Amino acid sequence: MPVSGVLNIYKEKGCTSFDVVSQLRKITGIRAIGHTGTLDPDAEGVLVVCIGKATKLVGELTDTDKAYKAVMLLGKRTDTLDISGRVLEEADMDSPESARSFEQVNDAVLSFSGEISQIPPMYSAIKIGGVKLVDAARRGEQIEREPRKVNIYGFKNIAYNEPAHEVEFEVFCSKGTYIRTLCEDIGTRLGLPACMKSLLRTEAAGFKIADSLKISEIKRLAEDGSLKECMVPADIVLSACDFLVIKDASLKKIRNGNVLDPADLEAGYGIDIPGRQAKPGEPGKFRMYDCSGNFYALYRYIENMSVYKCEKMFI
Repeated sequence: MPVSGVLNIYKEKGCTSFDVVSQLRKITGIRAIGHTGTLDPDAEGVLVVCIGKATKLVGELTDTDKAYKAVMLLGKRTDTLDISGRVLEEADMDSPESARSFEQVNDAVLSFSGEISQIPPMYSAIKIGGVKLVDAARRGEQIEREPRKVNIYGFKNIAYNEPAHEVEFEVFCSKGTYIRTLCEDIGTRLGLPACMKSLLRTEAAGFKIADSLKISEIKRLAEDGSLKECMVPADIVLSACDFLVIKDASLKKIRNGNVLDPADLEAGYGIDIPGRQAKPGEPGKFRMYDCSGNFYALYRYIENMSVYKCEKMFI
């Protein structure tokens, strides 16, 4: 059984993100497991999960862009902003006043491209003043929430099923974007109540839905002893960072997480590792390996001090 790595899980409808973590703990026997971005129980798709030492990647992977396929229902507004909630407002979608053309729908969706402000929904895991919003919402309380800036990088495949009053779209967005809020705001732009009917996360932190595995598949792989083949090592997940190779004489320093000097590093050492080997003294954040290709840590170069400082240790 592997002790660390990253799994691309397909979270199915009806379970929470924490349920996925709990099931993986039972399957692997490992307690140190964390996911990198909550999906609502009714949503499905990519949930990136870090195991063992790779849990140190949770923060970095959570702060990444994501892609979704969403279906928005026009004519209903709910307290949860999705179809599962209590209906707060309903429009007669068969009336002439509610009729909207595809061009109007398309323009309304596209108007949310770029940097936008969103007010986080009450039914969310965000904490304000130490109180989780969803817990307050379930008690019937309302908490003042400040708008937050998020980025919508683009929409595609916008479609309007007018008889069903459903709008489909794909969206690529920054961390912290609430698609439920986006659906309600698009409806407001159209002058209609709206809520999210379904949501599929198709990509997160570079992990794509085509490569995701359901919990049932993970369990079978674990029973067959082949789960390790599906786990992505932490250094591969960090392959966007250049790498450096430490001299054998300086291994004790990196094992202790000590500050490193450029003189502790090999220059131009030939080693079969994905990515680019940086030159000692270059600015940036780097994966650190020994001369045998073993991954140790993520270090950042501090230019004003001309040293490398450890950010995350993975050994």
